[in-house]
Amino acid sequence: MKKSTMGFFVTVGILLLAIVVVGLQMVLKKGKEKTLITEATVPVVVMEVKNGVIEDIIDLTGYIDPSETVNVISKIPGKFVRKVVEEGAYVGKDQVIAYVNRDEPGVEFESFPVRSPFDGVVAKFNFDVGAMVSPQFPIAVVVKINTLLIKTSVVEKDFAKVKTGQAARVYTDAYPDRFFEGSVSRISPTLDAASHTAEIEIQIPNPERLLKPGMFVHVELVADTHSNVPVVPKTVVSKRMGKDMIFVFNPAQGMVEMRESRLGFYDLKNYEILSGVKTGELVVTEDQAILQNGVKASIARKIDDQAAPNPGLPREAPGKGEAE
Repeated sequence: MKKSTMGFFVTVGILLLAIVVVGLQMVLKKGKEKTLITEATVPVVVMEVKNGVIEDIIDLTGYIDPSETVNVISKIPGKFVRKVVEEGAYVGKDQVIAYVNRDEPGVEFESFPVRSPFDGVVAKFNFDVGAMVSPQFPIAVVVKINTLLIKTSVVEKDFAKVKTGQAARVYTDAYPDRFFEGSVSRISPTLDAASHTAEIEIQIPNPERLLKPGMFVHVELVADTHSNVPVVPKTVVSKRMGKDMIFVFNPAQGMVEMRESRLGFYDLKNYEILSGVKTGELVVTEDQAILQNGVKASIARKIDDQAAPNPGLPREAPGKGEAE
């Protein structure tokens, strides 16, 4: 055999051996990487599910109206000669708010007083001083604000939950650190066919006169209350394929389980758990988007105290903490 032919086969053999060696190294490397990935754990923040009290809240919005509005007229025609009070002033029943003079050429009359029909606030004067007025056109508007009304609407699914006299908590941005108590005073007997909503009125005592007509408010109607039931913050619940899921940490196996859960009452901060998770189990409170069922995990931090529903706390700002 010629040396050139033998050299060719030796070269081919060396190349084949090199390919086999490189292939084995790649397989071993992939296997090692796979093992490392499998053994990796995800740090999670957890809390223990505890029993508590939770309210079923109907969340509404609306504007404040005075409980009564009266157009004040001058009983005689004449010239609007003087305002006794300014717009926004609080006046008592029968208090004089303006004077109208009906002088005629050659005849002088005493100015006629225009009085408030009840205790309230002068919302506005419809004429400037010096204008001619008559009984056909109101000279001013007086409103009652010791008691106020909120007109709002409830959707069809909540209609049966609303009752006359039902407690309401009223929040406004003007006073972010407190709420005002009211109650349902009227419920429409019919629903709007287009919007499937029913109008309701909520009455609010306003002895300090802090609330003003025209203010925008959030209203929480307390439909019902459940006690001694499993309660979790809304951040624990995540949506997967349209279902409510909760990730439960299993300390014995060092992994998280994704469980479909049935939810009960919702008070805008917390959910009642009807099924899927039990009291005493550990649930993941953050970063559920990176988790899958069966992922290995370790506890990075445990939240000891579960936030219990407290109607005395200020309402969360819109959008804050939302995880819908």
